[in-house]
Amino acid sequence: MTASADTGGPGASASGPPAHRQDASGQPAAPRSVAGQASRTPARRRPRSRPVWYLFVGPPFALLVLFVLYPTVESFRQSFFRQAGTGQEFAGLDQYTTLLGSSIFWSALGNTALLGAAFLALVLPLSVVFATLLNKVRRGGTPLKVIYFLPQLTSSVAVALIFNYVFQPDWGLLNGLMRAVGVDSPPQWLADPRFGLTGSRSAVTILAVWAALGYFMLIVLAGLQSIPVEMYEAAAIDGANAFQIWVKITIPSLRPTLIFLIMTGAVDAMSRFADLWTLGGPGGSPGRSLQTIVMLMFQTAFESNDANRAAAIAVLFFLLVFGATLVGFRAFLASEFRTMRTRRRARKVKGA
Repeated sequence: MTASADTGGPGASASGPPAHRQDASGQPAAPRSVAGQASRTPARRRPRSRPVWYLFVGPPFALLVLFVLYPTVESFRQSFFRQAGTGQEFAGLDQYTTLLGSSIFWSALGNTALLGAAFLALVLPLSVVFATLLNKVRRGGTPLKVIYFLPQLTSSVAVALIFNYVFQPDWGLLNGLMRAVGVDSPPQWLADPRFGLTGSRSAVTILAVWAALGYFMLIVLAGLQSIPVEMYEAAAIDGANAFQIWVKITIPSLRPTLIFLIMTGAVDAMSRFADLWTLGGPGGSPGRSLQTIVMLMFQTAFESNDANRAAAIAVLFFLLVFGATLVGFRAFLASEFRTMRTRRRARKVKGA
C-alpha cells in the first residue's frame, strides 16, 4: 500500500500531490521543457487577406482618387499652361507672375486674411464665455445647446439671405429699428466698402460669428467638462477666487481645445464662399470689399473663362492654407510633441 502510494500507483490518493516520473535507473526524470510543450501546440495562423475586403476599400479609394487626387494634380498641371485657341500651350510661370503683379489678387488676399482674423478674434472669446456660463447651468442646459447649435445646421445661403434683409441700408430691419429710435443717418452696412465697424466687412463678420458660435461653444464646453474637478477644489482650498480659477486653471486647461479651434477655424474662414457670394456676388460688391481668394478663383474660372489662371489661384490658395497649417503646427503643437518625446525617452531609460 505504501509502495503504491510512493510510486504513484493505483492506490495513490487522488487528493495528494502529483507523483514524479522516474527514469530506468530510479532517479527522478527531468521535467519537460516549456519549449517542447509549445512546439507540440499548433501555431496560430495568420489571417489571410481575402479579396472581399478590397470590395469595401475599393469604392472609397476610387472616389478619393477621382474627386480629390486627380483634380489636385490637374490643377497644378493647368497652372503652367495657357489657352491657345482650342488647345493649350506651355506658359511656365506666367500665370503666377501675372497674379502676383495684380492688385485685384492682393486685395482678395487681404480680404481673406482680414475676414479670417476678425472672425477668430470675435468667435473664440465669445465661445469661451458662453461655454463657461452654460457649464454652470444645471437644469435646461440641453435645450440651450440645441438653440445655440441650430445656426450651424442652417444652410449658409438661407442665413445670408436673412442677413441681407437685416443689413440692407434702405429698408433693412436693423436700420429700420435705428430710425425708429431716432437715428437720422444709420450705417450703410452692406453698401459701405470702407474699413470700419459699420462697413460691409463688419456685417459679414457678424454673420459668420452668429452662424459658427454654437459649434465653437460646444467644442469649448466639451473641453471644460474634461477638466478634473479636483483642480478646482484644490484651488478653492488655497483661497483662489472665481476669476483666478478661470484665468489660472480653466484657460490653460483649454489650450488643446483652443488650438484645434484656431487651426480648423482659420481654414474654414479662408475658404468661405456661399454666404459672401450671396451677399456680394462673385465680384465681392461693394467695391470688391467682400471678394476673397475663393471668390476670385470662381470669377476667373466661370466669368472670365480662364481655367488656367483659376488653377494658378487654386495652387496659391493651397500653398497659403498649407503654410498657415505648418505655422500653426509649429507655433502651437511643437511643445506638446516635444513633451511627448521627452516622456517617451524617460520611460525607455527607466525601463533599461
